[in-house]
Amino acid sequence: MPTYKHRKCYFCTNQINYVDYKNLHLLRKYISQYAKIVPRYYSGNCLKHQKRIALAVKNARTIALLPFVR
Repeated sequence: MPTYKHRKCYFCTNQINYVDYKNLHLLRKYISQYAKIVPRYYSGNCLKHQKRIALAVKNARTIALLPFVR
């Protein structure tokens, strides 16, 4: 079984409460090269912020700021 290095949540450490769907520079860090949302165990986010990232990515995709999955 592979072991993963535990990472701290970026949003909790920087005390960011709101994930803006218009901040593409931040959202691109949480999207793979195939335009999929990176999972929690890879990104190191907590559950609350991972859900907010997923919602922000989906909103950005809806208004054509980010690509959909191919």
